[in-house]
Amino acid sequence: MKAKCVVVGIGNPYLQDDRAGVVVAEQLERDGVACQTEVVYTVGFEVMDKILGFERAIIVDACQLGNAPGAILEATMDDIFTNHALVNSHAITLGATLKTGYVCFPEEMPVDIRILLIEVKEIKEFTQQMSPEVERAVAEVVERIKDMVASAAA
Repeated sequence: MKAKCVVVGIGNPYLQDDRAGVVVAEQLERDGVACQTEVVYTVGFEVMDKILGFERAIIVDACQLGNAPGAILEATMDDIFTNHALVNSHAITLGATLKTGYVCFPEEMPVDIRILLIEVKEIKEFTQQMSPEVERAVAEVVERIKDMVASAAA
């Protein structure tokens, strides 16, 4: 029997806006969301390890796709492989990881995967202070995920 839900925050906790996914997962855990939370620092196979055995996975990562800083994008598996902008971001590695999971472990992969991307402003500076735009987006993503989890439980 699969566990219900996992939220995976991806990022570097020491790079300004790249830490957005990590901060989302940490905030959800502090708020006691009814969903397991995990943090990973890469979009490689560690992500697959964290979502195996769950019915539903929500993955949060920072991106640089040319949108306004703080823009929130919801991507699907299909988007990652058909949207030219996402293919050119590091999200393709995430897509390849997830696709590998479905090929190798079809019974253990989540039926429902949501991917939330937050457009960064600055990722080159080593600081734990995000830009104001990304900080606002993180707060919004936390609320969106709380709503997703609550609606799935209803």
